[in-house]
Amino acid sequence: MQKVLKYPFILLLLLSSTFPSNANQLIFVAEDLPPFHFLDANNKPTGALVEVIEAMLLKTRYTGFINLMPFAHSYDAALNQKNTLIFSLMKTTKRSKYFQWIGHIYKSKAFLIGLRSRTDINIHSLEEAKSFVVGTIRGYHSEEYLKNAGFSTPQNLHLSVNYKHMWGMLFGRHIDFILTNFVAIDREMKSIGFDKEEIKPIVELYDFPGDLFIATGLTTSDKVVSELSDALHKIKDDGTYQKIIDKWGL
Repeated sequence: MQKVLKYPFILLLLLSSTFPSNANQLIFVAEDLPPFHFLDANNKPTGALVEVIEAMLLKTRYTGFINLMPFAHSYDAALNQKNTLIFSLMKTTKRSKYFQWIGHIYKSKAFLIGLRSRTDINIHSLEEAKSFVVGTIRGYHSEEYLKNAGFSTPQNLHLSVNYKHMWGMLFGRHIDFILTNFVAIDREMKSIGFDKEEIKPIVELYDFPGDLFIATGLTTSDKVVSELSDALHKIKDDGTYQKIIDKWGL
């Protein structure tokens, strides 16, 4: 269980059903995923999309709580708890009917990533990767994507609880590839003591959906969804969103 940490929007642990009593207070949840959302050296949440959420709230009458927790917990909280929103959620056909989609906040590309030192491996497609073991995070759409493509555990699919464990499995040569985007890798590597120069993209997965959204479950009111969607449009229109993205080198 994570420690409750203070921030301008005050981090709140969401593994229970306790919610703020003020109707204008919202809860935002996300996993630890640099450079989008992560804890800094002072254990405070930071990142490009954390700043996007902050900027959005300034355009509304709402205040917010932000909590970083494992993806599965974030997903369940946003799905089941009123006024709880998950940010940088990939929109898929399966998920679309279970959430209300506030708006698009980023687009990423997906790759199979491997170690440069693995000269014994030479593939050019996802199909060829079936002869090896591919890792991803449990509960991510990438898990469903790989299973639909014919991968299964433990034969050629390994599921980790977080990116630190996942990268450790790759660098320890317990798995052969990781399915992930290449944007967050630099900061991920630095945060866990690995060298980005030791990895490389092997195969780009062009059919993998890369659009990331802010979303909330069906019990959150239409009014909240509409006001937040309007706020996101405003910070895009006035240049605030792009300044944040540029600041983080995205």
